[in-house]
Amino acid sequence: MHRLDNGQPIRTAMHEAGLSIERLAEKTRQVDPAGYGISHSAIGHMVATGPSGRERFEDRSCDLVARALGRSVEELFVAPAG
Repeated sequence: MHRLDNGQPIRTAMHEAGLSIERLAEKTRQVDPAGYGISHSAIGHMVATGPSGRERFEDRSCDLVARALGRSVEELFVAPAG
């Protein structure tokens, strides 16, 4: 999946929830049935606007971030065309 709008919806949801990158990483561990979650480094790539930002992420990572933020995956990410 690809992040929407260069990650802005993720940053907005984090701001509204009062979450830092590190705290969001902790929340992904809490919502992950396997208990692993996503590293703060990976989340940093999701929200970065500069050269460290990435566009494509695993479906599992997108799902965990959306669940941890209480949002739908479609609010934050989009499936690649094709």
